[in-house]
Amino acid sequence: MKRQYGNPFAVVQAIERAAVQGYESLSDQDLFMCKWLGLYTHRHEPGYFMLRTKHPNGGLTPDQLDTIAQIAATKNKGYVDITTRQDVQLHWVHYTQAAEILRELQAAGVSTLGACGDVARNVVGCPVAGVEREELFDSSPVAYQLSDFFLGNLAFADLPRKYKISVSACRSWCCQPEIQCVALVGAVRTADDGQTEIGFDLRVGGGLSTQAFISQRLKAFVRPAEAVDVVKTLTEIWRDTPEYRQKRHRARIKFLVHDWGVERLRQTLEERLGRRLIDTPADYQEPPDTYRDHVGVHAQRQPGLYYVGAPVLVGRITSPQMKRVADLCRRYGDGKTIRLTVRQNILLLNIPEANVDKVLTGLADVGVSINAHPVRRSVVTCTGTEFCKLAVT
Repeated sequence: MKRQYGNPFAVVQAIERAAVQGYESLSDQDLFMCKWLGLYTHRHEPGYFMLRTKHPNGGLTPDQLDTIAQIAATKNKGYVDITTRQDVQLHWVHYTQAAEILRELQAAGVSTLGACGDVARNVVGCPVAGVEREELFDSSPVAYQLSDFFLGNLAFADLPRKYKISVSACRSWCCQPEIQCVALVGAVRTADDGQTEIGFDLRVGGGLSTQAFISQRLKAFVRPAEAVDVVKTLTEIWRDTPEYRQKRHRARIKFLVHDWGVERLRQTLEERLGRRLIDTPADYQEPPDTYRDHVGVHAQRQPGLYYVGAPVLVGRITSPQMKRVADLCRRYGDGKTIRLTVRQNILLLNIPEANVDKVLTGLADVGVSINAHPVRRSVVTCTGTEFCKLAVT
């Protein structure tokens, strides 16, 4: 597989050079490859970028949130957007400060590699994995393993187009596996020896845009220890099928699934793996159509602990609000666990029962109350024409 642009992550050198030599020193190819660093040029303002971070499974720490809030307050215009892939988008990043901001984020343990571009995007998962009382099992380790595998991996840095993965064992399917390129959905089977075994049902080929497809089941059971190998091999099949590079509007794995069918794809996957996949149990069921946002106060599986999910209107959150969330996590939570959701909301985990009201009061004081109108709770948006060159609204 030949990469058209060499190492796309090396474009950071062009960003550093532009800070000294000027915006004009960035070629069209440089600006295109900036996406691999999480940078998009603004629609209306030459010289400014939107910068997207990556938070696998939506996780970040209070210190990381403080760093993002500080950058937004001192170098941008005091706000960021939470995205539908559990990321954060900073706006008004000037080209003279882009490299500096990237270094600040990296020092805080926040990556932006592959947040945009023709790569595996942020691996999303259930924001309450590991604490949700009704989940089948904690799927977050697999989400982190997949994220680590693809992060900065040059073998997968020139995919036909963007590639979206979800991993969850949440019963409500909160990370929307129906619209993911590849989705690992929690499942349980009874092995031949009668023992219960946890794993995932494999779905492939979801996506929205101008031609929407719902992901289809390969009816294959994937053990957690097999997940990286299976997703890697599936990705190689799509990467190495040249016809899906010819037209960019068809450069998504959903078209391969539509054209091939799931039977052919599963057969090809098994041939590449060198083994047959286990069938998913016949009684596998999809969840009812319910709220999928984890908003509100909920008891965790850990006795005496709760998580609080707060809706953020259209995902836009200010620096003071972020700093308050980080402070509440330190003072009343475990001091380390904040999660973002695909519904553009924010959650605090591991809060002792005695501290729940203090957290709710603290959130309400900065306008992030859980007592939200259904519209405020449910509305989801993209950045739109305010910043994005591709938006129509």
